[in-house]
Amino acid sequence: MRKSNHVIPSSERGGWAVKKSGSTRITRSFDRKDEAIKFGREISRKQETELFIHKRDGRIQERNSYAKDPHPPVG
Repeated sequence: MRKSNHVIPSSERGGWAVKKSGSTRITRSFDRKDEAIKFGREISRKQETELFIHKRDGRIQERNSYAKDPHPPVG
């Protein structure tokens, strides 16, 4: 399974959190979604992982890969 980070709704004061896949602990909590996305992108770039951004209902809104592509496009 690929490593990934997730921006998810947090039960704390209706905020947002960044959490590593497979972990039970939240990496960091935020009041605003845009702050959580910014942090999620930073750590996903450093860790070369995928980032999943979820909607308030838990569905995936957006997905970005910051990993090295094993099959880059030709040309």
